[in-house]
Amino acid sequence: MSYFQKAIIVAGLVFLPFMMVAQGSSALPYNKDQIELDQEMSPSGTAIDKFKAIHVISSSLRGVRGANGVVYWVSKDKATLSAYKGVRLLWRTNVAEAFKADVQQPQIEKIVLASNVIFVSVSDKVLVEIDRETGQLGKK
Repeated sequence: MSYFQKAIIVAGLVFLPFMMVAQGSSALPYNKDQIELDQEMSPSGTAIDKFKAIHVISSSLRGVRGANGVVYWVSKDKATLSAYKGVRLLWRTNVAEAFKADVQQPQIEKIVLASNVIFVSVSDKVLVEIDRETGQLGKK
């Protein structure tokens, strides 16, 4: 075996684990920089500093991380709310579709996490409850 062949084998053995790790890692379906921590993650359980209670959705803020590690992510068009645990999609709910008859251009504006539900504001006058476990729409 020539020196060149040995060098290729050694290089393959050295770099193969790194290539496998890179291929095995999945990209997150949301942007970590656009996520805000909810007050339930605060050590005191209150809305202070970086821990918010009411999350106003904008182009720079599209998600909320709860204490259970679940990220609640609003789609770019502000119509759909999805729940992710890491890269795994738990559920997805089209909130705007439920309000097409009530609101001209329904878009998710604010999110408030409660113990079992998420309160989603679609306009100043329209609020809906979404079950945190299933994503089912509740009371309007």
